Amino acid sequence: MNGMRPRTDIRSEGVVVVLLTGLAIALPFARSAGIVAAGGIAVIVLTAFAMVRKMPAAGAIGVLLVAFLLLGLTGLRPKRLLFGLAVVVYVVVASRLPWLRELAPWRHAWSCNLRQGAAGAAIGLVAGLALWAWYERRPEQLADLLDITRDWSIWTLLSLGVLAAVVNAVVEEAVYRGIIQDSLERVLRPGVTALVMQAAVFAALHFPTGILQGHGGVALAFLYGLVLGLLRRRSGGLAVPVIAHAVTDLAILGVVLAQFVA
Repeated sequence: MNGMRPRTDIRSEGVVVVLLTGLAIALPFARSAGIVAAGGIAVIVLTAFAMVRKMPAAGAIGVLLVAFLLLGLTGLRPKRLLFGLAVVVYVVVASRLPWLRELAPWRHAWSCNLRQGAAGAAIGLVAGLALWAWYERRPEQLADLLDITRDWSIWTLLSLGVLAAVVNAVVEEAVYRGIIQDSLERVLRPGVTALVMQAAVFAALHFPTGILQGHGGVALAFLYGLVLGLLRRRSGGLAVPVIAHAVTDLAILGVVLAQFVA
């Protein structure tokens, strides 16, 4: 518990968490291999320090980032596959280290009442409609999804699309609003800084190959990350942001279906 740890340890962990989070925000925008390599080495060194000192918040973010970076060196694509495998690595590591399990996302409440669930679904729908308008002006950003699904039947697209929307929402919320936001709030307290930083990580890791591409897309992802972070904080669990995220992803599926039928 934080209250039983020396203040110097808490401050040290806070510095490591902020540095790791800053690297997670900056590296996706790096344009040279040298900068990426230097940033990757910094992530590994900081994570090793956090693991040796048994810092739950720093260790949680570090393990996730190191796994993502090392898996990326294998040449695996797409990025969502790398992200999913990095989460699997984190789950395996956290399940074996009791001190790291303090911030495991499965420890947080997933339940919500009907009113909270409805509010999350409504927010997700509004975000989905905003995305629909975005893609009306930028249809080229759906090119990758349309290429993947070009030879599918409509029933395959519908069933796999719904499954992908739900799984993606659960995984991303467990990571961004579970691991990252909780780690930041552990060392920075639940304030504006932690909320902004988790949203910045969410936006950065959607650049440049996310569903929302370009600087305008990153800005929209950042705003959406702020909303999901607020839902996480106000509801006290991950269920409400998961519902909102899933509804938004289903709206994206609706855009793809409309293009598919056309």
